[in-house]
Parts: sequence; structure tokens; C-alpha cells
Amino acid sequence: MAGVGMRNPGVNGARTQGHSRSRARTSWKRLVGLLLSLGLLAPSLARASESPERVSILTMGPGDHPFARFGHNAILLEWAAAPGQEQGRAVVYNFGTFAFAGLDGVRDFMAGNFRYWLSATTLDRTLNAYSRDRRSLVAQELGLSPTERARLALSLAENLRPEHRYYDYDYYRDNCSTRVRDALDQLLGGQLERSLRGPGRLSFRAHTLRLTAGTLWLYGGLDLALGAATDRPTSRWDELFLPSELHDVLASASREQDGKLSKLVRSERVLLSAARPMPSATPPERRVGFAATGAALGAALAVLGELARRSRAARVGFGALLSTVGLLLGSLGCIFAGFWAYSRHWSAHQNLNLLLCPPWALALLVFGLGLALGREKLARRARQVVSLCFGSCVVALLLGLLPLGRQDNLRMVALLLPVWGGLWLGVHRMLAGLRSTTYTTPTAIARSQ
Repeated sequence: MAGVGMRNPGVNGARTQGHSRSRARTSWKRLVGLLLSLGLLAPSLARASESPERVSILTMGPGDHPFARFGHNAILLEWAAAPGQEQGRAVVYNFGTFAFAGLDGVRDFMAGNFRYWLSATTLDRTLNAYSRDRRSLVAQELGLSPTERARLALSLAENLRPEHRYYDYDYYRDNCSTRVRDALDQLLGGQLERSLRGPGRLSFRAHTLRLTAGTLWLYGGLDLALGAATDRPTSRWDELFLPSELHDVLASASREQDGKLSKLVRSERVLLSAARPMPSATPPERRVGFAATGAALGAALAVLGELARRSRAARVGFGALLSTVGLLLGSLGCIFAGFWAYSRHWSAHQNLNLLLCPPWALALLVFGLGLALGREKLARRARQVVSLCFGSCVVALLLGLLPLGRQDNLRMVALLLPVWGGLWLGVHRMLAGLRSTTYTTPTAIARSQ
């Protein structure tokens, strides 16, 4: 998820936060990072035509940061010590490097033009970075011939060149794991993909939700933002967008070599261990919990609307809440519509949660304030907008209940339908007594005396 994206902290081209004054400054930082990288690794790159002694796939476990929840992986090449050297070289090729530079980064991300690139660093620096983040790291040594190891080293060195290293990141179809998968499959002449014919175990959405289940806001936010395309059936090959899935496939994979079948992974080393709970094999449903939360919020809003018939304070509070809900959910709807219409984020296209967060809810920002002020005309406008929002939620419910429903969004329906229902009932009850309600003020009391 993506988000959901993969992040490799502490290596060349590490993530940069804050505002950049210009694109030139960002490009300058990238150039400096590239020069430093090439300076540090020049001896290894110069020997890229030589066969590495070992080739391993590195699998990094999940971390605390949202960018790290899906894990990470890379390719490790190790050369024997050259004459006169005490130890050999170990170079980590990492396809998960990115920079998030201020407003330019936000704009590129929103448009789906977020750039990742291949970087190279030493094994020691990689171990130090993941040790600081308390993340596990496992190395699977591949059973490759000297010729295959040399070919892979040359291919990665070529891919590292500035004109080849950049690519447009995609959460599910083109990320750090799929790049490692494809490089290995190309080296093996397509044997890896041919061995994985068949359907996947879970959809993209289900994998995303099971790996973010421990953080409720991230689980709910991604569930709300993902569109219908992420609920389509996957293939086993598709599921290798996850580093842990690639690790498990490689652990049991065989390849044909010299007319014989042999294990692809020769051995496995644990380079770092971390005491973290194992992710669930399936996502938690949470539909009941979301429904209970939505029902409680909806009931509270309906009660507040009833109280607003007799209390000015309750009326002001109810109008303020109505404006806040309209601003929040209407803004989300505009963002979802923008992702669908103007961005390359295919995973956010065709998002039926637009019916739960309709962009026209933004009108409640004005009408809710009018309701708080006791303006009957604006209050009636508010009821019309809330009725439209509640009606679109009912449509979302009906679509979700269809046997051939295109999107798994009943959790979000269970949360937001009661909220809109409570708002509708509250506005209706308040309007029923708005004209007949007389609010007693200190001035009126003085006159009566």
C-alpha cells in the first residue's frame, strides 16, 4: 500500500522530509547522493563483471512507520576478498529508495507520478539501519551458477546507471518486491513465473488490511481509500508484491539446472531478529465493531438534534457538528474523486465509497452554520443535503449486498450509514419545532418582569 509504499531508511537516497525551495535543490541532493554512492562502491562496481561468490535475496520484516508495514527486500551480492584485502565486498541493491521533498513530493504522489529508484549501499550500513528500527533481516542464498551470478551482477550495475535507475512506483504492481521478483525471473528464463500458475490466496485489499490490522486508523483509512479494482481476484504471481510472500515462494521453489531439479535457495541466514508479533494470515473483519461505532455516533447525533428543538446551545452544537461532518466527509469525497479522475492510482479508481463521502456534503459547511444560527431556510437546505447523503449511503448498502458486488465496502457502510441516518433524523426533528420554539433570553425575562 503501498501505502501504503516500501521504505528503506538510512541508506543512499534516504527519505527526506520538509519543504524544498525548488526542484533544482532536490535534483542537487540526488546528484550528491549518487556521487557519494558511486564513490563508496566504485571498487565493487568496477568488479561487476566478475562472478560474485554469493547472491542472496534479503527480506526485511515490517517496522513501526506506515511506510514499513509491508516489509522490504533487496538483492545482496558478495565478492570474495581480492589479493591483499582482508575481507570481500558485500553490496546491497535496493529498489525501494525514494525522496519525499515538500510540496513537489505531495503533488507527484497525488498524481501517481511518485519516483523510486535503484540504489546501492554496503551490507554494514543496511544492517545498522534496520537494527536501529528493530526490524528483522533474513538472507536467502540462491543456488546460481558462476555464469548466472556474473550476469545478475552486470544487469544490476547497468540498472544502477542514472538513466536506468528511476521508475514510477506502484503499490501493488511495481515496487521493491516485484522488481526483485522480475530480476530473478529474467535471470532464470521465466522458470519462476511458470512455477506459480494459479489463483492467489487473497485480494490486494485483503493483504493490505491484514498487514495494517494492528493500527486501526491506518486499517480504516486504507479500507476507505481503496477502490473496487483491489477486490478483483489475484494470481499467485501478483501476490509477490509482498516481500514476505516472495520469501516464502523462494524457500520452496525449485529450478531446472543441467537437466536436473534443484532447490533455488541453497541456505538461509538470519542476519537480524526482531521481537514483533506475526501478522495475521487473514484480515480481521471488524464489521460488527464498525457498525456499533456508527450506531452510537448516529444515535448521539439524533438525540442532539432533538435537544436542539428546545436549547439554543444544543442547536449551536448540532449545527457545528453538521458543518464539521460535511467538511470532513465532503473533502474526502473530493479527494477520492480526484484520485479516480486525474491520477494514475488505479487502486483508488472506481471507489464506491464516494457514495458514503459524497463531495456535495461540503455544502453542509454553510448550511450547518445557518442551522446553528436558527435560519430556517438554511436549515431546510441542510436537511435536503443530508437527505441526499443518506440516500447515497443506502445505495451503497444495496450495491454491497448484491451477490456480484464489485467492492468489499460493507465495513465502511456499517460505519457511515448510521452517522448520516442520525444526522438526517436530528435535522428533521429540529426543523419540526424550529418555528414554534421560543428561546428564553435574559432580555425577555427582564421585560416580562
